[in-house]
Amino acid sequence: MITEQDIVGTWLMDDRGATTEHDHLVADRYGAKQEGLLLISSDGWLLAAVCWADRPPLTDNPAFHTDAPDKDRLRAFDTYLSYGGNWRLEDGRLITKVRFALNPGWVGTEEVRGLELLDDGRLKLTVTRRWPTGEEIEAWVTWRRAEATLRSKPG
Repeated sequence: MITEQDIVGTWLMDDRGATTEHDHLVADRYGAKQEGLLLISSDGWLLAAVCWADRPPLTDNPAFHTDAPDKDRLRAFDTYLSYGGNWRLEDGRLITKVRFALNPGWVGTEEVRGLELLDDGRLKLTVTRRWPTGEEIEAWVTWRRAEATLRSKPG
């Protein structure tokens, strides 16, 4: 059984996929290569962020995203996913009560992920969703523990 101590920490996205016949749909939605960060704190907070790797900057690189053209902002929204809130383990699942999210429709909901610790120490999270095509797809993401880095002092 997976415990809280097993999953608390900082994780970097390692890989993603879906059931074999549906993997192309996930790749189309989330890009061929992604990056991600998963923070699971011992005091019950979780923050997850996944984005396409090598996202282009907004046109003219404005100081605020709201100053960018609509098409740029839509592309930025479509290539980034983020949510956070309070987490718990229940029946072998990781459940997050969403307090904030890029998609406002997630706020107040619970994001439920299947949870598995792989033999090599990676964390595998799975979710089953109805895709825009109407098909139900099980997608997964594997995460590897982030290596500690030393912060240098300014100056």
